[in-house]
Amino acid sequence: MVKSLAPHVGFGAQQKWFRTGQVRLNGKRVKGAERVEIDDLLRLPPQAQRQNAREEQGPDPKLVEQLTQSVLHDDGSVLAFNKPSGLAVQGGSKTKRHIDGVLPAFTNDAGEVPRLVQRTRFGVLVRAATQDREMAAALTKAFAARDAKKTYFAIVTHWPEDQDAGVIDAPLVKARVGGEERVMVDFDHPEAQSAQTFFRVEQRSRSGRVLMALEPRTGRTHQLRVHVLHVGGAILGDGKYGVRLPSDWGAPKRLYLHAASLEIDHPKGGQLELHAPLPSAFKEALNA
Repeated sequence: MVKSLAPHVGFGAQQKWFRTGQVRLNGKRVKGAERVEIDDLLRLPPQAQRQNAREEQGPDPKLVEQLTQSVLHDDGSVLAFNKPSGLAVQGGSKTKRHIDGVLPAFTNDAGEVPRLVQRTRFGVLVRAATQDREMAAALTKAFAARDAKKTYFAIVTHWPEDQDAGVIDAPLVKARVGGEERVMVDFDHPEAQSAQTFFRVEQRSRSGRVLMALEPRTGRTHQLRVHVLHVGGAILGDGKYGVRLPSDWGAPKRLYLHAASLEIDHPKGGQLELHAPLPSAFKEALNA
């Protein structure tokens, strides 16, 4: 309900409202999962009514056109984009161009704006094409299931010559290192969660860089990036676990990790198969 009443406010800011008690339901503090019933009194902070001039004018036409051209699938129930690199999914105090701000342009004939069911920094991005909570819940459940097949492509440096295909089975745990939260491989930590990633080398370039296909069988935070690091490799453009790009880098500056395909159960039956073409920047980076 809060999301629909204040669509211009980012997810993180809205969660802060709940944590600090700025959202009240019938005078009481509530959590984000609380349901609102008829005759309930919902109070939001003043920021919920604020909109900047761009939002009052409607979605950015250029961004609408860009996303329209990147639609991978739209059957009335599920809407999927090939998300452009560098474009935020949700807005914030310093983020004015984001997909959430454009979604009203994809309102269906029933007047329903698509709702988020998956967040990703790159590649395939899926949203429920309606405001139906059951539809969104079914999609969210499909993403969490182990039988959901997600394939990513990454450009990696320092990958071992004798590792062409296999599975990385290494448990992950969150820890603070130098004041920064990181995810690490730890086989002994009692809170470590099991994590498995299938990998396959698709191409080795003369520059020493490798194009890899990565298929996570578990959905842990930063799993692919940390598993690649565990084997000895490093994903290009990953300043946290991989390799920062130099100032004279001869290809687009970005994280070279791309959600290339997705296979999940469709909420209305059958399989949903989505494929996002490999960005041209990947070819440039292999030889940059």
